Amino acid sequence: MDNLNTFECVVEYLENIIPCSDEVDYSVISKIAGCPAPLFQRIFVYITGITISEYVRKRRLTLAGYELRTSSEKIIDIAVKYGFNSHAAFTRAFNEHHKVSPTHIRNGSVQLNECPRTSFTNIRIVGGKRIMAELRKIEYVEFGARKVVGMMKETSFQKAGEECWGTAFREGLFDRFQEIEQWICKDIDDYIGLGHMSKFVGRDHFQYIIGKFVELDAPVPENMYDEHVPAGTVAKVWIEADHLNDIIDSAYLICSEAIEKTGYKIDIENFYWCDVYTYERYCTPIEKGQKIILDYFLPVIKAE
Repeated sequence: MDNLNTFECVVEYLENIIPCSDEVDYSVISKIAGCPAPLFQRIFVYITGITISEYVRKRRLTLAGYELRTSSEKIIDIAVKYGFNSHAAFTRAFNEHHKVSPTHIRNGSVQLNECPRTSFTNIRIVGGKRIMAELRKIEYVEFGARKVVGMMKETSFQKAGEECWGTAFREGLFDRFQEIEQWICKDIDDYIGLGHMSKFVGRDHFQYIIGKFVELDAPVPENMYDEHVPAGTVAKVWIEADHLNDIIDSAYLICSEAIEKTGYKIDIENFYWCDVYTYERYCTPIEKGQKIILDYFLPVIKAE
């Protein structure tokens, strides 16, 4: 299944549970999307501007509005159908979204605040703007087993920047990498540090390590954390843009699309997501006010 169709299948799943009271099952989303749910949640927010749960809520209130206008069903029955357990809760949410009460919708010609079904078919256009990051290079290499050593936090995409990188700089983490310098893997261009995401949980949390790839027998300095990284084929992807956020927001879309087009697929069984900040392609260009390139590593397998 190609990338865009995969995303459309997630939307189809959401649309199927909208006209009922079912909760969003993020494990189902992960299975359909072929990536951890928190990663897809980030893509969804980037494309639509709202979270998955907000989308479902807005769509339910939109469809409830249609039914109020076109049917004679009781308001409470429509409320229950769309997941609201009381008339008061439904009226409050309806007022908040449509700026009018359910009764006024039924009795008048007030315009609904419609939330249409979203689509990923024009994925290069987001919120009326073109995706600003571009693929610069993709290659496949065989990574030997190793571990990543550094500072670990359980976080979310919304907090990772300040909570993790901000803390790492304030606490002098990068100076402490001298303690493991002789064990740092030599198959990566010189870099200041990397961000390693794994162990995705629920809809928006994951384990995030800011650190370095080191040999398996490397010691782990006091107050640092280590995570084993298995051997396997890895996609090394370079993504370029004027600003870091332009890369981060669209990186998974660009990586997954490029991987798919070159005969591979992401290895979900051994999934991790790693962004590497090299001196040559990231640090130096920032100092010179030039475009930056972020390196991404993620495990892949040959597509069948």
